[in-house]
Amino acid sequence: MSDLSPVLTVSTPEQARLLLDPALLPVLGPLLRGDVSAAELARTCGLSVQQAHHRLTRLRGAGLVVVTQEQARAGRPVKRYRAAAQAFRVPFALTDHASLAELVAGLHRDLLARQHERVGRILAAQPGRDLSLHLNALGQVSLDFDGFEDVTESVVSSHRLVHLSPADAQELETRVQALFGWLEDRAQPRAEGLVPRLLGVFLTPGDA
Repeated sequence: MSDLSPVLTVSTPEQARLLLDPALLPVLGPLLRGDVSAAELARTCGLSVQQAHHRLTRLRGAGLVVVTQEQARAGRPVKRYRAAAQAFRVPFALTDHASLAELVAGLHRDLLARQHERVGRILAAQPGRDLSLHLNALGQVSLDFDGFEDVTESVVSSHRLVHLSPADAQELETRVQALFGWLEDRAQPRAEGLVPRLLGVFLTPGDA
């Protein structure tokens, strides 16, 4: 909708809590992209219609979601919803966190827990396979999934500290940003035939 403000800076702790709630984050994407009904939102996010309605009610009550139209039908009309702005800005002072580090850790915790749980299930379903733990040439701990080449649900996981020249560090950042751009061009809402993948990439200055 053209009359939506580009950015809405939230003004209450309740708005901040809702926008940072891991249970609500998945529904914000479809609402930011366009108008959706509760049924459409439920299908896209893998929720029941009742769960979608509950999330919409919470977001609408806080002024973060608006009703864009009501389509008449027998019984109650079908409402279509949209985020109240094209993007949201959350001042840190409105959050419940003591530090930015705590806030970022909270946002990532759910994703990391799901990734670890999924990897564990894949490995547990492959009896007789070995998990190799060794030190690489840099003296860092590495894990290898030996003999898992034929596993269809592949897992790629790497966490390492590297020391790079300024030019190579810039090249690495450029390649990571290009990967994000490639994903943005191809990512689609949840639908039959699409394969779900959990992806987490972090690149930051620092030492381990």
